[in-house]
Amino acid sequence: MTKRFTMPARLGSIFLFVLLTFAATGCVDRSLIIKSDPAGARVFLNGQDKGTTPATIPFDFYGTWDLQIRMEENELRGVRSLKPVRTKIEVSPPWHQRFPLDFFTDVLWPGTIELEHTFQYKLEQQDLDALSDSFRNVAEENGVRLPIDSSGE
Repeated sequence: MTKRFTMPARLGSIFLFVLLTFAATGCVDRSLIIKSDPAGARVFLNGQDKGTTPATIPFDFYGTWDLQIRMEENELRGVRSLKPVRTKIEVSPPWHQRFPLDFFTDVLWPGTIELEHTFQYKLEQQDLDALSDSFRNVAEENGVRLPIDSSGE
């Protein structure tokens, strides 16, 4: 003799399945960690200020970003200056975050997966006098007259 399910029992089973599916949803916490030597440099990601290093920046989508790191040293300006870093960073997904496996890790995995992508940069010293001289030389080569001529003319 076969057992037949009534309509309320079927709906109850479907409701229980849907409830368990949503209760077991997963989560993936993705973050960029930007470090610099020396620490305390200002971090800009796609032109938006993200704080100082070491900076932890959460993100949702993998891809390429414009990263700029610069040290704000107003009290030391002229004595020591650090050259800013500007680069493109590309973050590719790991194997378990690629289609179709990403559905299972993002939705069905019964826990939180933490993914950290770390980038380390060293800020180099720059000579502001040499930088000023190079700007002055390029201006003179292109026929731009300087507003203040240091030669005393």
